[in-house]
Amino acid sequence: MISKMFYDQKTPCHIIDITRLRNNIEILLELKKRTSIKMLFAVKGFSNDRIIPLFIDNFDGISASGLWEARLGKELFKKTVHTFSSAYKHNDYSQINKYSDFIIFNSINQLNEFLSYSKNKNIGIRINPGYSTVKKYKIDPCHQYSRFGVNEESLSKLDLKKINGIHFHSMCEQYSPILSKTLDIVGDKFDYYLSQLHWINIGGGQLYTDFRYNRNEAIDALNQFQKRFDTDIYAEPCETVLLNSGYTVASVIDIVHNGIDTVILDLSAICNLPDIVNSPYRCKIYNADFPNKKPYSYRICGCTCYAGDIFGDYSFDQPLEIGTKLIFLDTASYSMVKNNYFNGINPPSYILYEHPDRFEVVKEYGYNTFLSVL
Repeated sequence: MISKMFYDQKTPCHIIDITRLRNNIEILLELKKRTSIKMLFAVKGFSNDRIIPLFIDNFDGISASGLWEARLGKELFKKTVHTFSSAYKHNDYSQINKYSDFIIFNSINQLNEFLSYSKNKNIGIRINPGYSTVKKYKIDPCHQYSRFGVNEESLSKLDLKKINGIHFHSMCEQYSPILSKTLDIVGDKFDYYLSQLHWINIGGGQLYTDFRYNRNEAIDALNQFQKRFDTDIYAEPCETVLLNSGYTVASVIDIVHNGIDTVILDLSAICNLPDIVNSPYRCKIYNADFPNKKPYSYRICGCTCYAGDIFGDYSFDQPLEIGTKLIFLDTASYSMVKNNYFNGINPPSYILYEHPDRFEVVKEYGYNTFLSVL
């Protein structure tokens, strides 16, 4: 529920609803309780040093995608660190090795190159299962020319004594039927390898905490898979942890007219919610609908010089005016970590909110922040 005090906050700002976040954690804990699954929080989507400690004790480790994330997981969150990178650099690898407990390689070439430096580590390799239902090419990790993972033919040439487990990631914002089918396909295609290894990491991309998600079906699929191979199963939830717990509040700073009514916000799609442009996807705005569904339609745009800085077309019950505040929904995951400083745009501050009316401004940014990244 959105409090009226959301509209009192200085914009632009990200608001994290701690109550919703804790509700999501409870759902994930129930899923863990009814399966033998081990959960790693994927900090690639949300690396906040203030909020993660509120729930990280409920996870079995951290999923890291690079050196700084691995260090964050080990030093700040004090967790077991599972690191995967599409390619490791020699200059970084000694540090990767220092902070990581599990190291997953993307290719047999990299595995052979760095294996001798990885003694006493739990070693894995990423596979490409050759199956995905993700329709957006840019975010489909299993498309025809994907750089991610080795296929079944390449894996057959690997000495399995070199690895302890297998990792794959092929899902994105999906539900239990896709999980069930994916586990069946991976199990059948890679049966020979899985029966000889100690763990499999099934990645993320499942919306376990969505009210439409059939958790009973997912639990059955996970339990059957674990029973079939008698292996540890790791999953890497992130977006589902933060689902519906984030809001971004912005103010209308101008309205221009050139064929259509166009609103300019004190927020940037390309800087502050870049997945809207890069994925792309349509972000929901509180009390708004698709264009022409309500009486007043507008194109909602950001404040940079980039022509494609566009949130999308929306309609509203009342006309928008300069000073009107808009609330974007479900913006916690991937927004803050992908923020950039194009045009010198100041990032949104971030605020913790607890029902009913407790707001705490945790961090604000300024010119020195901008200088620090130049």
